[in-house]
Amino acid sequence: MTLETVSFEGHDCVRLEDGDVAVVVTISTGPRILGLLVEGVNLFAVLPDAFLDGPDGERFRFVGGHRPWVAPEVPSITYRSDDRTCAVTEVEEGVIVEAPPDGAQLAKSIAVRRDSPGWIVDHVVRNVSQRSMTIAPWAITQLRTGGEALLPIAPREEGPQADRSLVLWPYTDLADPRIGFGHDEVRIDAARSGPPLKLGAAPSDGRVGYRLGSHRFEKRIDVNPDATYPDRGAAVQVYLCHEFCELETLGPLEAVPPGGAVTHREHWLVATVGWAATP
Repeated sequence: MTLETVSFEGHDCVRLEDGDVAVVVTISTGPRILGLLVEGVNLFAVLPDAFLDGPDGERFRFVGGHRPWVAPEVPSITYRSDDRTCAVTEVEEGVIVEAPPDGAQLAKSIAVRRDSPGWIVDHVVRNVSQRSMTIAPWAITQLRTGGEALLPIAPREEGPQADRSLVLWPYTDLADPRIGFGHDEVRIDAARSGPPLKLGAAPSDGRVGYRLGSHRFEKRIDVNPDATYPDRGAAVQVYLCHEFCELETLGPLEAVPPGGAVTHREHWLVATVGWAATP
């Protein structure tokens, strides 16, 4: 694997490359992973002009790519600007990028490491305030539209009892033609425009994926069946709007004391032929 400092989409970045796959992590804002390049094609959305109105008149800029957030989605905590330079530390097979505390007194970091056959992305959110917070780590990946998202919702149990739920947000219309149902998954067509929609799976086996042309991207997490997750237990979610398609994973809700932290690990798999195998 090679590591170099580069300029990417107007940001100072660190580029990690292994074969046909490169991961580009910015150090000028975030932390963010701005690029997932497969054979030179960036699967991630680039969103320099997209933003949310945050507290105190500040704006949260999406920028694009992958970012750590916190749930539940409370604007005074979640929508805090992270437009500040990050510190970068080189580690074996990767880097750690850490941002200063934001306006909610949360310090976020991302560690990206090569781990055959894919990548490990570790997220840490540290409470540097003087009060306890109940939060969950939330990892969001914004991908280019034009593909198809896959949300597995496979059977969990045998017998007469209900074993799974499809979690819906208020603006999701089940008659939306972009939503399709397979034997054990929901498919979301991100190639056609339409109003925003969002779906989640609960419980989940921790997988969510995206197909864009001949390229495949899948994220996996470990889901604790005994833990409490936000959003009616949906640890894996897909959001779609006209600008991007998000693959989202969440950790459990935890009461984090001053000086404490929550962590969240994703495994990324990238392929150009076929689909990632189910474990």
